[in-house]
Amino acid sequence: MIAHWLVKNLSPQLIIFCNGWGMDHHPVVLPDSGGCDLLVLSDYSSFELPVDIDGLVSDYQSTHLICWSFGVWAGQQLFADRNEYFASRLAINGTLRPIDDRYGIPLEFFNATLEHFSASVRDRFYRRMCRPDEVLRYFLEHRPQRGLASMKSELERLAQLVDSHRTTDPIFDTAIVSTRDKIVPTAHQLSFWQKRCPIVHIQGCHYPFSAWRSWSEIIALRE
Repeated sequence: MIAHWLVKNLSPQLIIFCNGWGMDHHPVVLPDSGGCDLLVLSDYSSFELPVDIDGLVSDYQSTHLICWSFGVWAGQQLFADRNEYFASRLAINGTLRPIDDRYGIPLEFFNATLEHFSASVRDRFYRRMCRPDEVLRYFLEHRPQRGLASMKSELERLAQLVDSHRTTDPIFDTAIVSTRDKIVPTAHQLSFWQKRCPIVHIQGCHYPFSAWRSWSEIIALRE
């Protein structure tokens, strides 16, 4: 796992962000930090936290957890026993059943991505993740600086981890769901989160960050 300080100004508020598969900090750089320090966790090929979270949160007046895509599942695993640390816990376009024909990424799509992974498969994934074209252009301007081998290794490891971990009660207090998600289908997310936590609907695709200017905007979506 990689921990990257996207913003570290000794602000009173801290955001811990759990990234999606194959990502690094580049795609989640926003114009305004919203007055928060921001720690980005990426690359779950190793599932050991590289920072002392217990010591870290004591330096801040409040801490928020924001998780996106596969990071929703990862954040649940990492912080299920640290619920009390967070003033808010937001899940964006992900579920706790990330590889699932009813509640997550369809199994056939996941397996095909893993089995045939290549530069062309990666680029097709980006196009599916980012619609319409202006969102894709924005994403490609901020694309992750990850090699193919690194991305495949992470995907293999996630398949193993998901298979060996049971679903537990969600720690999240709000699920943010895009209306046109083609990676974790919108209908799958709604099926999973209904009766589990409040849902906030947003317009757009799986990658939502081109629509936001600040991290405080995201926190304000909390139901």
